[in-house]
Amino acid sequence: MGVPLGHRYRVSTREDVIPQERITKSAVDEIIFGGDFECFYKKEGDEEFKEYDGCLNNLSMILHDGKTRVKVAGSRIAGYRDGYRTVVMTAPCMKATILIKTKI
Repeated sequence: MGVPLGHRYRVSTREDVIPQERITKSAVDEIIFGGDFECFYKKEGDEEFKEYDGCLNNLSMILHDGKTRVKVAGSRIAGYRDGYRTVVMTAPCMKATILIKTKI
């Protein structure tokens, strides 16, 4: 006799997962110039995120680089934190990942 095929009982964790969202660069610009956020970055090869202490104009220039990509982190993405909406900017021009966190 073999093992029966088919679905096995499994507890669904789907409702616990918060999906990632799309966001436009102009919406991220509004967050940046609104000023009510925390910002961290991690360059290629770094172990941990560091607090961003540069100027807002530079952050906006990085955002508007043609190769920079943005998304709102879901619960399965590094940098996600409960109680915050986290924008993840992938910036190849700096070889860095930038997190912009606003309280929900």
